[in-house]
Amino acid sequence: MKKMVLPIVAATIAVGLAGAGTAHADQDSYLSDLADNDFTGSTDIALQMGYTICTDVKHGVPEATTVTAIYENTADSVTEDDAVYIYEAALIHLC
Repeated sequence: MKKMVLPIVAATIAVGLAGAGTAHADQDSYLSDLADNDFTGSTDIALQMGYTICTDVKHGVPEATTVTAIYENTADSVTEDDAVYIYEAALIHLC
């Protein structure tokens, strides 16, 4: 079953995109990881979400807070476990 990642409200996930990503960010790997696990939707939105996760981590936002925001602001097909997966994929590939 495909999991649709819909637009998230940036304000809901803490700080937003300030200082998004580093020179070591690997956007293609992040997007491939999500696609390989049946996440669909806009690549721009997926990247925005990923970099927002990185910003949250940088600012000390608890993982549970960010994961809850992802879960509550994506399509119904995205479970809490899926939200954790998105969070971890961002950490691995973008942060």
